[in-house]
Amino acid sequence: MRQQQIAVIGAGITGLTQALWLQRQGHQISLFERGSDRLDHHCSHVGAGMLAPYCELSEAEAEIARWGAAALTLWQRVVPTLARPVHMSCAGTLVVAHHQDRAGSNHLAERVHHAGFGEHQRWLQRDELRELEPELADRFAEGLYLAPEGEIDPRSLLPALVETLRQDGAMLHFATEVEDQASGQITVQGQRHAFDWVLDCRGLAAREQMPDLRGVRGEIMTLHTREVRLNRPIRMMHPRYPLYIVPRPNHRFVVGATSIESDSLRPATVRSALELLSAAYALHPALAEAEIVEMNTQCRPTFPDHLPRITQQDHLLRINGLYRHGYLLSPLLAETVATLIRDQRPPAEMARLWQPL
Repeated sequence: MRQQQIAVIGAGITGLTQALWLQRQGHQISLFERGSDRLDHHCSHVGAGMLAPYCELSEAEAEIARWGAAALTLWQRVVPTLARPVHMSCAGTLVVAHHQDRAGSNHLAERVHHAGFGEHQRWLQRDELRELEPELADRFAEGLYLAPEGEIDPRSLLPALVETLRQDGAMLHFATEVEDQASGQITVQGQRHAFDWVLDCRGLAAREQMPDLRGVRGEIMTLHTREVRLNRPIRMMHPRYPLYIVPRPNHRFVVGATSIESDSLRPATVRSALELLSAAYALHPALAEAEIVEMNTQCRPTFPDHLPRITQQDHLLRINGLYRHGYLLSPLLAETVATLIRDQRPPAEMARLWQPL
């Protein structure tokens, strides 16, 4: 297949993975991003980086788990090849609940089993729980262990993807607004530029072209403490504020929970902060003494069915709507688009996401 000139618009996790996969297929990539190369304005910068396909079955359909499991394998293959070190762990996920909230864990276990992934889950009693997470064994009588699952640190991954693209010859245009995009061409500062393909990966910035795209607000907090040690992501089930906490290097913990039907980027409210901190305290009381390093809000782009979408209009592709699965699914979407460009159609197992116009 001949080398093609491909423009990728947007340097969030979707755009960066699209650019990397296509570059490694031998194509010449031009990446356009309206923000700086720090990428700290992106939804992707704020994400927790959960790679937990089976946990997602608490809300998502079975295909998300199947696609996510395939994408996790892709991450394991690609991360060691990047130009900078990336923190990634695949030690599984532990799901816990206080006795009165155990229905949530049972529901997840049933969903995992009925979706055909029962071999990837195991109930742990207190002694087994103590082996995996010693600091939680005295607070929870049992836990649901899901493996293989993992997490990846966006703060190390995003710069590594940018640097890999730069070293491998991609043309990177930061602080550059793409004023218009069409099949095989873009407009920058009033000048049209021709490409073989244009990929629109702008997330919520593409709402004008994708009217059923909307934002779902998420709030996430980073804590720092030397008094808590966790070995893997923990999810605590609760009917009002389910919690996840992800251990990161240097005694930091990423804590998140909220999904609010709003595209507001205003700072988090006192109520949201209190609910998040109360849930964290209920998981591990020593977190009461942790320092609050950051509290961020962002909006995840999603469609009404909460599934990603690849919309094609001749040689213009719009890849969007990854919702809360951006880090989980982005490599598989990148591989799907690479196949679409090569074969003029996506793989059969991903055809549901393709909408040619």
